[in-house]
Parts: sequence; structure tokens; C-alpha cells
Amino acid sequence: MSGMQTADGLSSIHLMQPGYLAVLALLPLVVVLARRSLAGLGRVRGGLTVCLRCLVIAVVSLALTSPEWVQTTDDQSVVFALDQSDSVPRAAREDAKQFIRAASAGMRPGKDRIALLGFDGRPSVEQICGPQLVADNVGAPIEPHRTNVAGALRLGLALLPADTAKRIVVLSDGNENVGNVVEEAEICAALGIPIDVLPLRYQHASEILVDQFSAPVAAKQDEVVSLRLVLRSQAATKARVVLYHNDRQVRDGAGPTGGFDVQLAAGPNRFTIPVALRAAGVHRFRAVVEPADPAADTLATNNEARAFTIVGPAERVLIISDTAMDPAQVNETSAEVLARALQQAGIECVQMLVEELPADPAALADCSTVILSNVSAFALGETRQQALASYVRDQGGGLIVVGGDQAFSVGGYGYTPLEQVLPVETARDKLQFLSLAMVIVIDRSGSMLGEKITMACEAARASVQLLSSRDRVGVIAFHSEPEWAVRLQPAGDKNQIARQIDVIGAGGGTDMYPALGEAFAALADVDSNLKHIIVLTDGQSAPGDFEGFASTCRAAGITISTIAVGPDADRPLLNRIATLSGGRMYVAESARPLPQIFARETVLASRSGLYERQFTPRLQSVLNNQILDGFTQADIPPLHGYVVSEAKPLSQTPLARITEDGTDPIMAYWQVGLGKAVAFTSGLWPKWGPEWANWPGFSKLWTQAVRYAGRPGTSSELQLETGVKGGEGHAVVSAEHLPFRWQGTLTLSGRLTRPDFSSEPLRLQRTAADRFEATFSAEAPGTYLVSVPYEYGAGDEGGRGVLRGGLVVNYSAEYRTLRDNSGALAEIARRTGGRVLDVNDAGAVFETGSIRPVHVRSPFWDDLVRLTLVLFLLDVAVRRIAVTPADAARRIRTFIREAVGRPAAEEAAATLATLRGVKGRKREEQSPGASESPKADEAAVRSEAPERQPSDSLSQALGGASDKPVVAAPPPKRRPPGTTESEYTARLLRAKRRARDSREP
Repeated sequence: MSGMQTADGLSSIHLMQPGYLAVLALLPLVVVLARRSLAGLGRVRGGLTVCLRCLVIAVVSLALTSPEWVQTTDDQSVVFALDQSDSVPRAAREDAKQFIRAASAGMRPGKDRIALLGFDGRPSVEQICGPQLVADNVGAPIEPHRTNVAGALRLGLALLPADTAKRIVVLSDGNENVGNVVEEAEICAALGIPIDVLPLRYQHASEILVDQFSAPVAAKQDEVVSLRLVLRSQAATKARVVLYHNDRQVRDGAGPTGGFDVQLAAGPNRFTIPVALRAAGVHRFRAVVEPADPAADTLATNNEARAFTIVGPAERVLIISDTAMDPAQVNETSAEVLARALQQAGIECVQMLVEELPADPAALADCSTVILSNVSAFALGETRQQALASYVRDQGGGLIVVGGDQAFSVGGYGYTPLEQVLPVETARDKLQFLSLAMVIVIDRSGSMLGEKITMACEAARASVQLLSSRDRVGVIAFHSEPEWAVRLQPAGDKNQIARQIDVIGAGGGTDMYPALGEAFAALADVDSNLKHIIVLTDGQSAPGDFEGFASTCRAAGITISTIAVGPDADRPLLNRIATLSGGRMYVAESARPLPQIFARETVLASRSGLYERQFTPRLQSVLNNQILDGFTQADIPPLHGYVVSEAKPLSQTPLARITEDGTDPIMAYWQVGLGKAVAFTSGLWPKWGPEWANWPGFSKLWTQAVRYAGRPGTSSELQLETGVKGGEGHAVVSAEHLPFRWQGTLTLSGRLTRPDFSSEPLRLQRTAADRFEATFSAEAPGTYLVSVPYEYGAGDEGGRGVLRGGLVVNYSAEYRTLRDNSGALAEIARRTGGRVLDVNDAGAVFETGSIRPVHVRSPFWDDLVRLTLVLFLLDVAVRRIAVTPADAARRIRTFIREAVGRPAAEEAAATLATLRGVKGRKREEQSPGASESPKADEAAVRSEAPERQPSDSLSQALGGASDKPVVAAPPPKRRPPGTTESEYTARLLRAKRRARDSREP
């Protein structure tokens, strides 16, 4: 190992496997063997080859040792991790941000780097390592109801570069409820990375919170159940508890507002509240605690809790309709026709408008079947669609969708969660389009940046997919000026159009009027049956004569539909444009429903998807036809319209319309997940099915449909209990009342639905002979639903069904912590050799005295491999290319002379003169007594050598090529041993004379 000093410290070369240097002991053997094998190369070339071979072996042996250049540096990279969870007070969070700004001011230019990340339940990078603080603020929290310090440390490690000293600074209250920060701290300690901590200190000295609130999972009708309430207080105080039952305040208490007053002691306080459950269904409870002294409570978020109980068998049918989009209220009439038909069979029905349907997944727990009567996907909204899909797929509920001019493809069902659980889908290849020319006008101003512009592009692509090759489509993206993203063209190459839409970005102001003018100019000259403009914006446009423009469009046969995204859009203006032009206006609170709106608009604009002529559905034979059991073809009355759809591969289609293009489903059904779904593509009874409404078999058909789709009942021999504690949910199934002979045949499979409607399997493990338990994480606030399908026995004596239950997490665990956990943060610093920082001493972060210099290792064995290749090629060149040093020198001189431009004739003459002079002097030295004069010598030279051209002499003198044949000169004769130089020269002269005399005549 060798080393040298640098500006930062000691630098050296470290050999990871020095044992390979033993290969150098072979160098003497290489030299000995090379002298024999390379003897024919001459002294210079042979010696050079031996040296090159020794260098190759030396460099290879050095590369095998895995050498590294090790340099010590005090350059430093610091990652700041800022806690953004709900438990940190806003003031403490602002102090932490100011601390980061102040600390960055102490960075050494060119030496220090800084990175920033925010974390709650999930960490996110705000700034990668750089020479200065760029991200002056931290983005919005992602999962504020959780604190994952361990995840922040993992991400911080990934941000740190390898060639500097490393440090992580955690700014948090230390109240971790996700992950294991101690394990991550141990990893940092093993890597030599210190963790400094800045405790964000706070304490809620006065606080009242609802610690627990629970109700029985299930109960019987007219049963009195006990609600259990646990309140926790920091000090003794008075408060009032107000109870709500199904959103109605219970006024049985002594308080003036219907609540009851309580005296709270410091610590937990337990109460039991009896409530009579008079009706079947889901009973929802809400408890609110109100402190008598406002100063006794700090956080209002943890003063409320919810619970629910399911009473009796779920036999109710919920019929949902929508009258907001149909002034004639045809939907309401259609819903009433269905309700009367079911009530004739003794089925309890409840009618509800779509806006009254709660998005809470527990709201449908008491329903056997939900019927959507001509309801559009836009009216439902994404949250209700997710709730319905989860109700069918994960909770075993039944769903029946009855068509109309607001349902299925014309209702925007394409690409929605609702269509995923239905047995039919939008038949894109069956839609009978009139020729349509459509221009989509998208606001791409700066306010559309992010999810809005992404969803708008996705919606535009979805609309293009619904068009046929006979249609034309164009896309204009506007900010201060309009730009054609897709020129108006036939919608044949949909992939190319989609790629052009994908490049639309956001930025600039909002001026909608020029963009509408561009769209009008493009559509005015197009020969098409229908012309339509869809315009989307989220802001206020620059002024323009929009009313006059809309009237002009209507006169030209061009309709305009408008979409207002978010609360800042000019909704009155967009409504006037749509009304005056004969289009439709939509309001989207977020960007997520845009694909459904665009799909609906495309279908409606093309006037496709609806077949409105009289026909009689064809009864088809299918497996397990429970719905149409007992009916024949002669019993089926005619219909006058339906929504064109396509049956999915695994569905059953007992009623259909047979056409030349295939089979259009009128009724289809299937099982999806734990539940069943039925689709009836006709409906709208006063318009499409007056004969059906008066048909005697109408009640029987829909009764059988409800019985097929309805959720199965539960067994009285099995009970499901749920609960939550410490962020962990528990589900327990008890089979103690199940007959012993069926105990061994009982099979259970659980399913958990979370508040965001995501679902996952729930594994129930047997903990006793008649007891099964499962646990799951329950940290996010909201309703958790548990469904447990069961089966036991065989045949009619056995049983099968679905147990249902759930629990409510009322608020985040962040609101249970009433003070910071500085001790946990100090332990992290102690384990890693870090420091506990003071909020008033931000300069300590980048102090040079706290830096741990690191050894930066740079392997260079790959450079040695490249050097070995170069040396090997040189070795081959020296052995294969015979070039003497004299030849090399001569060629170099020639190149230099040609470079300076010396004339060839002068060069040749000078060379000949030099040669003659040398030869003459040599002759005089070898023959001092010779009588020939210089002129005779010159004549002799001329007589001996044939006359040559100057250029030939020069070329041959320099070893170059000539256009005349060259005769190889005989090898020079060696002087005999024992002969002096003068004697040998004299003998040569005499031999020369004899040869000359012999040639004379």
C-alpha cells in the first residue's frame, strides 16, 4: 500500500487481494524463455518485446488484486426529514421549516450538499442532494393520519451520495405509529451515518377525547342494545354527550339539547347508553362530546365517534333513480313501476334519489338488492360507484341495473367501476354512428397542471376510441393562444392520435374564445351529419362574445357541450354556452370523472347506442335460468327500445335481440366475487315498455330477478364479532351453536373492505374447536366491512351464506397522542452517534467539527485491463512489423522534409552529391598511393554506375519505390580472418580491375 497527501487528507492505493502479486515471481522465467523464442528479432526488437511482455504480466497481476484509489474527504451531504403528520401542531411545523432555512445558510460552498423530504405515513422527496436549498416549502401531506419515521430514514439513505460524509436530520414529534424506527436506526449506525434529531415539542395539557365507541355488530328487531362509550380527559371537568341515531339527535337525555351531562374524572370514563332498535336495517350511531369549559379541550377532531348495528335479515330492496337530468321525471315513473311490481310480491322496497345515496359502504349493509333505474354514471359519481362495486364484489350484495336513455353506454358506464361488475359492457363495434365531426377543446393553462391535464388527456383518448373510422376528430389545447394538438382528421389511426394527445402539457393563461373560433372554422367546412364541440376548462376566461358565438354555432348546426372542472370555473358562462348551442353542461368537482363524461358525450353526440324501434326479445336457453323460469317465448311482450351493449364472456343471456351483426343482450346476469349482478338494457317503461308495465308476468319476472341477485341470509348458528384496538382490527367467528356433526365440515373465507373501497382476503385461523379469528391493520379513519362466506354440511341439511360485520375507526391515532415523544428521538440519536439539536441553534447542523470524514473508494482495475490490451497490441506489432531504427529514422526525416515542402529535385541532387563525396573520401583513405586524379575517380564512378534520373536516385536512396525493376544486391562479403584492413581493400580493388578488364573487347 502506498499513499500521498491531498488537500482533503490522505489518499492511497489499496489492494483488496494482494496475493495475486505473487504472479510477478514468474517474470524472470518469462525473460529466459523469451530470449530463445525471440532470438531472430534482433537485439532491439527482441528486448522491446520482452519488456512489453513483462509489463503485460505485471499490469494483469495488479488488476487481479482489485486495486482501489482511497481518498479521505470531509465533503458532507445532509438530508432533512420533516414530519407532516396530523399530530404535529402547525406552529411547530413552521418552526421546523424555518430551522431548515437557517441551517442551509451555514453550508460551505463547494463542500456541503442538502436534500429535503417530507413524511407522514409515506415519505416523499422534495429535493435531491444539491449545493443549496431549492425547495423552500414542503408539499401537501399524503397520509397525514400516520407517522412513519422508519420509512423516512430508508428514503433518506437512498438520497445520500456515496462520495461524501453523510448525515440525516429528523424533525419530528417522535410519535411513530407505522414501521420500526429502531431497526432503521441500527442500519444507519452500521453504515456509520449519524442521525441528528430536532424534537418538535408540544403538550396538550387540557384535552377531552372519545377513546372508544362501540355497538353490537348485529341485533334483532325491537331489541334494546347497549352502546359503550369511553371518554378520556386530562383533568376533572364537566361535559355533555350528544347522541345521534341515523343522523337524528336522540333527545332522551336531561340536557337542553337532548344530550346528557357527565362529570369526567382524570383518565378514562366509561358509559353505557341503552338504545331500542325498532326497525330492521342498518342503525348508524354518532356520539359527540362537548366540554362545558372550552378551555378544557384543545383538539375538536377527537371529540366525535361513530358505530353501526345491523338489525334483522337483509331483505330490503333499494331502488335508486335520478330525476335531475330529466325534467319529464320519466325516471321516477319507471322506478315507481318497479316498486309496485315488487311490493305485489311482498318485497319491501325503498325508493331513493341518487343524491340521497350515502357513499358510506355501511349504508348498503341492510340491503339485499340495489336497483339502479336509468341512472347515469356521472350522477352516481366515482365514490358511489366504488361503493356499489364493493357492495357486490366484496360483500355479496345483489345489483340490478335497468336501462334507459341515461344508462349503460349512453350513461357513461364505459371505463367505470360500475361497468366492471356488470355482465354487459359498451359494444364499441356495434354502435351505429352517424358521421360525426368533433373537436375537443382542452384548457391547458397553468392551473391545469398535474392530475387535471393528465385526466383530460385520458378522457380525450377514451373519446377517440369510441369513434368510428367514418368520423373526424380534432383536439385544440389552449392557454393564452390556441394550438392544434390534433388537426381535424379521420379517426382511423387511433394510436397515432393518442400519441399526439399525450404530449399536451400545461402552462400559461386562459383565453377560450380564440380556441372556440378555431374549432368553428374547422367544423364549418366539413361534410358531416353531426358536428360537435366539447370544451373543458377550470378557470375564468378572457372576455369574448361567447353568447353570440354559441348562437352562431347553433345556426350552423354545431352543438357545444361544456365541462367545468373545480370550483374556480366560470359555471354560469359555460352553462349559457351549452344552453344556447343546444349542448349539455357538466360540473366536475375533480378531474377523476372526466373520462366518463367524455365517453358519455361522445356517445350522445353521435346519437348512437340507442335502438328505438319495436321488437320482441328472443328467449334463449341458458344454464340455471332462475329469472325467467316458467316463461315461454309466447309470454314475452314487445319492447320499443334498448341500449346497445355487449355481453361479457362469462355471463348468461336469457333475453336477447338477434340481429345480422350478432346478439344484443336484453337481459344478462352473472356472479362476480361474492355477489351477483343483473343487467336489463331496456326499461324506461312509459316510453320503451308500456306493454311490459301492464304484463301480468311483470311482477313475477322482477321478483325472481331480485330473489336470484339478492344476498343470502345468515345462519343463527354462527356469529361474527369485530373490534379495533391500537390500530389493529379483529374479526372473530363463533360456531358454538353449530351442531357438532357439522363442526368438521365448516369452511370459512373472509373478505375485508377498507374505507377507500379496496378489498383484500381475510385469513381466519382456528383458535379453538368452535372459534376462528383474524387480525388486520386498521389505522386509517373510516368504515371497515368484513364479509365471511361460510358453508357446512351437504344437501338440504347443510347451510351456506355470508356473515357480515364491520367496525369504524373514528379518527387518526395521531389525535390520541397529547404530547411529543422526545425520548424516542433521543434514543435514535444515541444509537447512531447523532445529536439532539436545539431549534435556536440551526448553525450546528453544518459545523465542521461534527463531520465524520469518509474514505471514498474508486476502483480502477478496469483501467488496468484497458492498459493491458494496449500493451498486448504493442507486443504483437513489435514482433510482426520488421522496422529497424534506421528505417524508422529515415522515414521520419522524409516525412518532415515533405511537411516543410522542400523540392524533390533539390533533395535528390543534394543526396547524390553527398553520396559521391563520401565515396571519394573513402577511396582516398583506402588507396593513399593511387595515381588517379579526382577527375579520373569521378569518371570511374560514372562508368561503374548506370546513368539515373535524379528522382530515381532519390527514391532508391531513401528506400522508396521506383517504376523500374530493382535487382536485389548480393549480401556483403566478410573479411577473411587474419587479413588486415589495407590488404583486404587492395584485394577488392584488384578484383574490381579484373572484372572491368574482362568486360572490355
